Amino acid sequence: MDQAQEVEAVKASVAKHFPVYDVKVAYEAITFFISVDTKTLETKFDELRKELGGKGYIPILEFKGGEYTLAVVRKPKLNRRAIWINVALLCITSITTIVAGTILWSGYNNSPADQVYTLDNVLWGTVFFAIPLMTILGVHELSHFLMSKRYGVDASLPYFIPSFPPLGTFGAFISMRDPMPSRRALIDIGAAGPIGGLIVTIPVAIIGLWLNSQGVPHPGVAPGGAMEVSIPIFYQLMQVLIPTPADVYLHPMAFAAWVGFFVSAINLLPAGQLDGGHIARGLLGANAKYVSYGAIVFLLSLGVLFYFGWLIFAALILFLGTRHPSPLNDVSKLDAKRIGVGALVVLILIGSFVLVPISIVPSEESFTVQVVGSNNTTMAAGQTIQFHCLINNTGTVDYNLTMNVNQVPAGWSAVLYLSNSTSANATSTLVLGMPYQSTADIVLEVKAPATAIPGERVIPMLASSTDTTVTTEFSINIV
Repeated sequence: MDQAQEVEAVKASVAKHFPVYDVKVAYEAITFFISVDTKTLETKFDELRKELGGKGYIPILEFKGGEYTLAVVRKPKLNRRAIWINVALLCITSITTIVAGTILWSGYNNSPADQVYTLDNVLWGTVFFAIPLMTILGVHELSHFLMSKRYGVDASLPYFIPSFPPLGTFGAFISMRDPMPSRRALIDIGAAGPIGGLIVTIPVAIIGLWLNSQGVPHPGVAPGGAMEVSIPIFYQLMQVLIPTPADVYLHPMAFAAWVGFFVSAINLLPAGQLDGGHIARGLLGANAKYVSYGAIVFLLSLGVLFYFGWLIFAALILFLGTRHPSPLNDVSKLDAKRIGVGALVVLILIGSFVLVPISIVPSEESFTVQVVGSNNTTMAAGQTIQFHCLINNTGTVDYNLTMNVNQVPAGWSAVLYLSNSTSANATSTLVLGMPYQSTADIVLEVKAPATAIPGERVIPMLASSTDTTVTTEFSINIV
């Protein structure tokens, strides 16, 4: 059709939904000046959007200078990516998460280094890590997809992103092929993913924490160090109901739930094109850009003060863009339901966020020696006296501790033995096996000879060593 016919055809569609009192035609758009009923504005605009969308047009509603305008532009043609890309990324990410789960399970199961990829490790790593994590991420993205379809917004199927262990994946995303129709749609589509993912993450976390409570004891940190994750508030609340014993490995299923919470927190940051950016734009309108800037400053500060990884996330948001495009209908007001959804996702963000997600606990050998009572005492010639010492393994590994008694004068006797043993097992050199974070009660037994001279002062020394030596002195005066 020619230009005049096109204008009339578009005007006929607009006039079915809104009274038109003026029209301006330009090369890039046809702008209609319309009268609206604010109570039915959003419904009528959505009906018009779907009608024009089927004809290859996009309407944009604005309110300026006391007038409502409706600009209609041609819908750009987009090249759709083949679905095999989605399938290929799903298959690759499934493999990488299975590999990550296998490594996690082999560590949890204390498998030897040359027996990581056994059938059992692959099977249980898949069951307890890969499947729960892929389900959480899949439900998250499918919730976005289904909510987009509900609003008539064309969206792709999820694109999964593979990664290296221990995560196995950097998450997933969907591609929006249509602009967002309204502020309400921004909130609903943006919040659908985190809420859907959370609904799956909670039961995975409960099962993971229950399995954690059965606990595989933690023998200490490996020579290269060990990974430690910070527990978000949601996890802490669930641990009140399902207590986790101290010093146990984190079960792979509990870790899968942790990743689910972490993904929710990242997506809900109120910046750019993240889910939180969609929701912030829907709630705050154009003022959301200031929240986006604040979120980036917040991440940069955390990156400098606490965790370097936040600098990477801040850079990624800056690369993708800090501003969020306006929805087609940026005029309609929000109802109480959408404000409630906004409050809910703020709670999800707070409950899922941690300052330092992952850190490395170094392998460290350290201990303390604590004397029970006083190490300064008196005794008579020929008398025997005992000192109790508490040895605490304050390091992160199991190790053997060697203890010696030095500087004992000739004729004196000084021996060591465990408090739950007897002096029959006493020795001047005690080799003590100290498990990770354990405590031992050691007895130092000193006997003065009958020839000891009153006023004589003796200072035996208890030397405890692994890579370093700790020396404890005991002052004894003969009376």
